[in-house]
Amino acid sequence: MTDDEVFSTRDVEREIDYLNTHAKRVLWAPSSRHEFELLIPPTVYPPRQDSDLLARRISTIGSGRGKRLLEIGCGAGQITILAASLGWKVSACDINPFAVAATRGNLDSSRLNAEVREGGIGPDVWNLPYITLDDVGDEVLGPMEEAGLIDTDQIGLMNRLLSTIKNKDLLSPGGRILTLARNEGKGFGFAHREWDRLKFENGEELVLTCLWRPWEGCDILFKENIESTNEFLLSHRGIGSFLRAENQSSGRGRRNRKWANIEGCFAGSWIVEEGKDINPGHLQLSGGLAVLNSIEDSRLKLKWPNDIYLNGKKTCGILAEGRNIENGTRVVLGIGINLNTTEYDIDIPIGFIDQIKEISAEELAPILHCELSSLLEKRLDIPKPNPERIRELILLEMKRFGRPKFDGIIHDEFELNQKGELVLSDGRIIDDGEDIEWVDSL
Repeated sequence: MTDDEVFSTRDVEREIDYLNTHAKRVLWAPSSRHEFELLIPPTVYPPRQDSDLLARRISTIGSGRGKRLLEIGCGAGQITILAASLGWKVSACDINPFAVAATRGNLDSSRLNAEVREGGIGPDVWNLPYITLDDVGDEVLGPMEEAGLIDTDQIGLMNRLLSTIKNKDLLSPGGRILTLARNEGKGFGFAHREWDRLKFENGEELVLTCLWRPWEGCDILFKENIESTNEFLLSHRGIGSFLRAENQSSGRGRRNRKWANIEGCFAGSWIVEEGKDINPGHLQLSGGLAVLNSIEDSRLKLKWPNDIYLNGKKTCGILAEGRNIENGTRVVLGIGINLNTTEYDIDIPIGFIDQIKEISAEELAPILHCELSSLLEKRLDIPKPNPERIRELILLEMKRFGRPKFDGIIHDEFELNQKGELVLSDGRIIDDGEDIEWVDSL
């Protein structure tokens, strides 16, 4: 067997040996309301804790009522059977022909219907491995199933899956993708949010991630020249509406300061909330976290309440603004980022993203759109936003920037309250960044 072979002649012989052993009959009860008897061949992946995790989430989504489900890597068919019992129209696939046979047989035994075929959704994606052989324990499933447990793809099969779904437009309108992996899934034009987490006794974790099209159906606008992207959207409507401008003549920052338009910069705004009891401080800080998640470079640091710095120089500004509307307030989040190094006429040091990463405004826009949606979008059929987790992540980023100095006292410890205000170690609450000086972290 050569180094690049995954399945050798000896593996074929071992596979045949395993097939000559007896199938097992298993009673699978993922909940008190669901119980299925499954016949599982010796080389087919059986129900495990990950199956229970998916089953619980699918059960909470509810009855089919016209919903469709595609399961990739159906194993013995447990998830396919559960979804079919809830009235979903199910399609399933697996590279293992015995898994396909098992799923079809178990469907028949349960008097349920689904479309099951051998293979995957395309030639590039056939399985989504996320566990190692160590996790299988003493139960051996055979070389074919073992090979499917290991991701040897340089790009990553999960990435290939998301890329295929995106490029071939396979996700139905309003559809969602559920993935099980070691870490939260992200990328390829989909918003993403953790839905559930499974912890094993050995400390390993699996994350069930929900992915969706960001703010599907919202307006995505572009203007060559405009006075202010924020001002334009304050008179617009529709949460998730996004406007990017090539040139912005009257952009503004905090306290109505002018945000200078620098050639090649990113200038964009989003309607992020409409209604009552809105927390603009939280939204503004979420915008900073979205920028950091989009560019992904540890040299970028978040300065409370609304700036991002690179090597001690201001590189990005975020501003949340509100306007009264009939049912409360409309909040628009504006983000300006200096992308390409150029000459400027400003009296403060300016940093540029191209010092660490080459990315255009056109390339950055959809990434930032996804990351903002991942943090803020609200839908009944996706996981709820987690403001506590967002505040926790923002605080970690702030502590990377430095320590606040107020009234001559440097505070090594500080927190953020639910409004996004700074809470010093002595309990004092600061709501204006102009009152604080920052010194380097310890």
